Amino acid sequence: MRPEVIIFIAIVVVYFLASTILRHYLDVKIQALYSAGLYDDAFKTLNNFFARILLPTFRQYTLRFMVHEARGEREMATRMMELMLRMRNSKKRQAQVTVMGFNYFITIDDKKRAKELLSDVKQRCDQAVAADCQLTYDIMCGKRHDYIERMEGMLDSADPALKSKLYLLIAKQYRNAGDTKSAKKYEQMLDDLAKEFEFSMPQPGSGEKAGTVPADKKDA
Repeated sequence: MRPEVIIFIAIVVVYFLASTILRHYLDVKIQALYSAGLYDDAFKTLNNFFARILLPTFRQYTLRFMVHEARGEREMATRMMELMLRMRNSKKRQAQVTVMGFNYFITIDDKKRAKELLSDVKQRCDQAVAADCQLTYDIMCGKRHDYIERMEGMLDSADPALKSKLYLLIAKQYRNAGDTKSAKKYEQMLDDLAKEFEFSMPQPGSGEKAGTVPADKKDA
């Protein structure tokens, strides 16, 4: 093999390895800054030249969405979410981002958009995920309050992501039932958890793993 060919191959291999390592480093750094509540620094890193060219577009949108949402920049967070929903994604990724979008619009009380995405969830996701989203919609946009005891029973074994969602749904159910005192209690617990874990929205896919419909009820 000619020397110049060997040199070219070596350069390509080095570039590939270096770009892969740097891409991973930037992703981890941004997530660490986000988790630490250093949202401005996370956003600055996202705007870094190398981050813009190395991180996949969908990943950039996801991280930008997380930072904008955490900073309370609803308009920009919504824009990032809509961009993710409209991208050409694999079936699996589209199902995940649809659930993520549904949860986001429920959280900001955009009932119309949440209802549209609920319809998409039923078409793209399995029955258990669709049932979980339907229950969430019925509680947050309706008057259901019959899952309080079941959800309270799930709290002890719930991870922070699921616990956050349970607090929100339990609080809303108490409000639906007219029990303002209990609702405020769980709303305060949600605020305390958010401060402790710098919690915002789950990343894509977490909605499918952290179901709120008890296992014996998912097929009902």
